Amino acid sequence: MDTEENDRYSRNRNMPMRRSHQLAGLPSLEIDEEEYEKPWQKRLNQARGKISRCSDPTKPVPSMFLLLLLGAYLTVGYLAQLIEDDMPRPILESEIHKKDAKTFSEESAKKYLHQLLGNGPRVAGTKYHLEKTVDLKSMLDSIAAEANLPVRTDWQFVSCDFWIEFSTPHASSYQNLSNLVAVLEGGSGFDPDGRTGSALLVNCHYDSVPFAIGASDNGVFCAVMLETLSKLSRRRKKLRHNIVFLFNGAEENPLQGSHGFLKHRWATGITSVVNLDAAGMNGKPAVFQVSDSRSLAAYRLVAQRPNAQSFGEALFKSGLIPSDTDFRIWRDFGSIHGVDVAFAKWGCVYHTRNDRPELIREGVVQNAGDVLLAMLERLADDELMAAKTAAASLVYFDYLNVFLVTYDNGTAQLVDISVALSALLTVAYYLSVVGFRRTSAVGLLWGVGGRLLCTVFGLVSGALAVLLMTIVAEQLRYLSRPWLVVPFYWIPYLVGYLLISFRIDQPEGQGGLNRSLRTLEAMAATRLLLAAVLLPLAVVPSLASMRYVITVPLAATSAASLVSITALKVFRVTAVQQLAMEFLLSLPGFLFVASVSLRLDSILVPTAGRMPINHPDLVVGGANLALAALAATLVSGVELLFSRKGAWLPLGLVGATSLALMLAPLSVYDDLATQRHYWFHSEIVSYSWNGSEVGRESGLVIPRQDAHTLARARPLFSGRWKPVSEECGRFVHCNLPLSRPRFGHHLNDSLFLHTAPPARFEPEPSLDVTRSCRGEECTLHCTMIGPAHSLLTLLPTGAAALAGWSLAGPPKPSGRFLGRPLFIVLHSVATHSTDPGPFSFNLTFRVAPSQQNQPLVEISHHAHKIAHPEDFTESYKRLLAKAPKYFNIASTLSVRTNYVF
Repeated sequence: MDTEENDRYSRNRNMPMRRSHQLAGLPSLEIDEEEYEKPWQKRLNQARGKISRCSDPTKPVPSMFLLLLLGAYLTVGYLAQLIEDDMPRPILESEIHKKDAKTFSEESAKKYLHQLLGNGPRVAGTKYHLEKTVDLKSMLDSIAAEANLPVRTDWQFVSCDFWIEFSTPHASSYQNLSNLVAVLEGGSGFDPDGRTGSALLVNCHYDSVPFAIGASDNGVFCAVMLETLSKLSRRRKKLRHNIVFLFNGAEENPLQGSHGFLKHRWATGITSVVNLDAAGMNGKPAVFQVSDSRSLAAYRLVAQRPNAQSFGEALFKSGLIPSDTDFRIWRDFGSIHGVDVAFAKWGCVYHTRNDRPELIREGVVQNAGDVLLAMLERLADDELMAAKTAAASLVYFDYLNVFLVTYDNGTAQLVDISVALSALLTVAYYLSVVGFRRTSAVGLLWGVGGRLLCTVFGLVSGALAVLLMTIVAEQLRYLSRPWLVVPFYWIPYLVGYLLISFRIDQPEGQGGLNRSLRTLEAMAATRLLLAAVLLPLAVVPSLASMRYVITVPLAATSAASLVSITALKVFRVTAVQQLAMEFLLSLPGFLFVASVSLRLDSILVPTAGRMPINHPDLVVGGANLALAALAATLVSGVELLFSRKGAWLPLGLVGATSLALMLAPLSVYDDLATQRHYWFHSEIVSYSWNGSEVGRESGLVIPRQDAHTLARARPLFSGRWKPVSEECGRFVHCNLPLSRPRFGHHLNDSLFLHTAPPARFEPEPSLDVTRSCRGEECTLHCTMIGPAHSLLTLLPTGAAALAGWSLAGPPKPSGRFLGRPLFIVLHSVATHSTDPGPFSFNLTFRVAPSQQNQPLVEISHHAHKIAHPEDFTESYKRLLAKAPKYFNIASTLSVRTNYVF
């Protein structure tokens, strides 16, 4: 303590209690409460334990100890990370008896994994995908041959189409799609016509994206399913229900494999689904979508290290995450509900060359297998699973992978309101200690204003840090160092918060409350604020799955306040003792917020590397400032136990360190966190209505994938660049090749380098059309020939309206262009064939007889060869060789042909 504060401490030990309310820039209000106390008030306050020592001056904690406190909380955050990464010991095959049906082995599952993966991408429609399908079918048949219980296997081939409501809705059509299915027969068995009785579905996909071997997405879960099937098939007694193991062959197409399986006779009896996928690698797979309370209940009972947060469901549905899973198909097309589970850590390797088996950490497969084996066994033996259930809306979250809490949305409202009201009761308890007086209430309101002011300045400090980094530094530097979110966003918030808190706090001796009680007052004010935020949110049903992120910390800090208030009421506590007590009491709530923050950042940080926008740091920074503000509520007020004298030094040191890291020239990418690129070696050909060629050009198209794509790619090449934006207003999708409908939103941010054309496709893409008219309708009979992956855009002229087509359901526009409806059809031949055959379809237009000899529609055929490096030209290989090591390039050979019919 400095000399001035020592003198003040000595002077004021025996002064009568006076209370002062002071905020920066405003006059103070001082009232001698004892002078105006009535006799009954004195007796009441004495009975409540309002003793004189609670208002005695308290020796402050030296300000430099702020660094120790910050270090302690950072250590706790690191402890939360260690808990997140904790895995069970892998079980070896030698430790398990051959007939053991209960014990999952990581070693055995990894053998399946290596057999399944092979040494290359398994893109649906390619030859290698077919080869690995044969291998996988052989593995399933081997398991069936050695099983104690009946196991049936099937290789499904299916063709169909459907309409899917993605961000860019479109029709999706597939031919000759492959799915592999195995059924572990249960007591429900099969009907005479071969349909299953009641059954549980578990699903993975064995295809991969181009130029990624797909170890985690989704090889690990397929290997886990194989080992689980092997173990369950060794049982001596049948389970109550069948278990259908689906290894779907075209999830990345996207979601075509699961839709195709719904046409299988074994899909009819399914009552619930466990959907398995990945958006990363390592860690514990997360439950992030739930629509069946029975499945979640089973998970809660069997998971030794539960990992589930319903905020992920809200985040996923918001569209911020540019991905989807088969769970959508089960829900929307099969009315099948259940749980969606995915690996979410290490998102930087998702859909890149780094999704390879050697990077999978020990225990990851064991943990996933332990949960799946026990969960399927419990569900398949539960009589409640005999029939489908209606979709359930649930709130669920785990605490540090120790236990899982779950309740429905109706209960969530009661829980949230109860916690908010309980927090208000703790505020009343605080007032009972300092005395129910007008001045106490006024002091609490001043405290609320002070906490609000601190929060605002903390957010402003963080926002200024974000703005500074967007101006003077590269964005996305946290991709390769996720821990940088702490100095980039959390520390600026805390420094701004603390500076204002120290500024508005009245010195010891100028008010009736000592440091200890001023700390309790600030904490009570914070709980009052959080309760005021939570109560209105509690009446918004759509927020039910996210409100617990506030409810749990508020419940924790409310419970902690009962201890700290009572301790100060009963015992003489020094500032150091109170600081230690408040630190320990804050740990349960802080660990929860740290865990939530780690999981949210594990999703947001790598997702920022897939955002084709100018300022992804605004998204990551905004989310982390909100998390920092939430974490601060758990310790709000403890800073008042420190001496204000010299507080600028520790805050300055922390702030300067944070600023140095903000301005440091840190690299964005590294060997693990690569920059994603989609390169299209393309040829674009246009024909007029009379069939004559009116345009042909070729080049390399590089669409924007993150904030740095264009800036990093353009300097690599010297040549003639085409100004893409000039054609975006005249041609659908800027007259560029389009492989996925969602990529169309950002094609105007693409590079086009004129080059020699790609090697000729065999067979050459074509679209033959004949026309027939009757009355006010004209029908185009279309026959398309192309590679395994194609996309069609249909833009009717002003004289015609698309009234029908031969695809399932009525035609729906995917968007509009030049004021006219635009239709998109995604097509695939999902199993390799040397002669896949044509894709034939009809289009019916309403058109006036006088216009029937005019053009009806502009059709663009986008033909793509995906994962065909053997067809790269030498000139294109030279372009690829110029790319730096951190580029992760998915190369596609494309031909776009524009027609007018």
